Amino acid sequence: MMRRLLYGNLKLVYKTSQWMRHRFTSNGILILLIMPIAGVFGFDTRSTLSFQIFSITLLLLITAICYSFFFRGRYLIKRELPDYGTVDTPFFYLCTVTNQNKKDKKGLIIIDQLRTRLPSLSQFKKIKDPLDSKRNKVDQIIGYPRLVNVIRKLRGGSIKPVTLDFISKNSEASTALSLTPLRRGYLYFDSLKLAQSDPLGIYLARKTFKSTDKLLILPRIYKVPRLNLPGKRTYQRGGINNAASVGDSQEFISLRDYRPGDPLKAIHWRSFAKNNKPIVKEYQDEFFIRYGLLLDTWLDDLSPVLFEDAVSIAASFMSSQQERDSIMDLMFIGEKAYRFTSGRNLTDTRNILEILACIEPDPEANLDRLEVMIEQHAQECSAIICILLNIDESRIKLLNKISTYSLPLKILCVTDSLDKNIAHDVNFDIHMIRHNEIQHDLTRLN
Repeated sequence: MMRRLLYGNLKLVYKTSQWMRHRFTSNGILILLIMPIAGVFGFDTRSTLSFQIFSITLLLLITAICYSFFFRGRYLIKRELPDYGTVDTPFFYLCTVTNQNKKDKKGLIIIDQLRTRLPSLSQFKKIKDPLDSKRNKVDQIIGYPRLVNVIRKLRGGSIKPVTLDFISKNSEASTALSLTPLRRGYLYFDSLKLAQSDPLGIYLARKTFKSTDKLLILPRIYKVPRLNLPGKRTYQRGGINNAASVGDSQEFISLRDYRPGDPLKAIHWRSFAKNNKPIVKEYQDEFFIRYGLLLDTWLDDLSPVLFEDAVSIAASFMSSQQERDSIMDLMFIGEKAYRFTSGRNLTDTRNILEILACIEPDPEANLDRLEVMIEQHAQECSAIICILLNIDESRIKLLNKISTYSLPLKILCVTDSLDKNIAHDVNFDIHMIRHNEIQHDLTRLN
């Protein structure tokens, strides 16, 4: 009960602080802080003159708020977003303001806001904040810095207000706003606001324009080397165009006369009708290099930062295959088993990155389902690349299962250290990818 009451007060403090930031300038916030202090010390008007400070600050505040009622006019405002962004990479987008008034306007402030979602108490307990271990005990117990950081991550970023110095009557002006995404996935834009400060620079009068948009933020991409795995070209039933599809459809190369035993689904009915004899479609099967990229999504009790690193590494490998003469299957477990293919113009790299941008960790152990997936597709693969979040008994069991298919295996682990109790039993060459040295460790893979 006390924890719920404390969390409710934390959310109230956060909402109040956000309201003050959006309504008052830095000078206005200073006045708000001075006014109650002067009021307390100026309660006894005979022994101190602090009540005069209280009266002056109160009068300034009332004057500034009253001035905001005169902020009127007709405006249009819209934003122009890019196709997508990348985590931790700042980008700019345009906002255009149309002044439909018969007077010039000065000092308009553009405020763009992302949708802010406050977590419930149960959600707040489940979400891990990597910075919490670096805070002092008081902050860890109260939890307000953690709440602020969690909300920032859920929101996905922050946008600084931009001032339009001047806009002519019946004209429009554009300005660039900067946004640095804090997470991958979709960012949801909630509304646009036009604000103007009073002459005293205390209070912001605002007009709100409902303008909902969403922007996909892709995982961070690293430069990965070309992996010289000793795999060979494997037989691909259905040809290269079937590499990313499901079923028995094959790559069409020509038409020929019907032969006994040909399946009915191979008949080309238009040619049959034209020549009055059965004509069938002929297909070609091909051999080429095909890598399997296995992404571990079982987070267990590990830090969410490791999962984000694993997704970024997977995205780096998938995007690099687009320019190489091979294809790569991304395999992972979410609500079900998924396999997506990239390379040799089979699938647009952006589609793969969109999938990785929205992938979430699996709270349940999924390694058994990964074994089943590998068993189904091992014969099509030339080599397997595993991106693991840890090296434990269950993951070693998975690696032992993969090794039975006699495929070249490249193992990457995005944790800082192996489990010392079982590290001596590991018979695989494991490349450790450190959180703070990802690019450096990826460069040394070969």
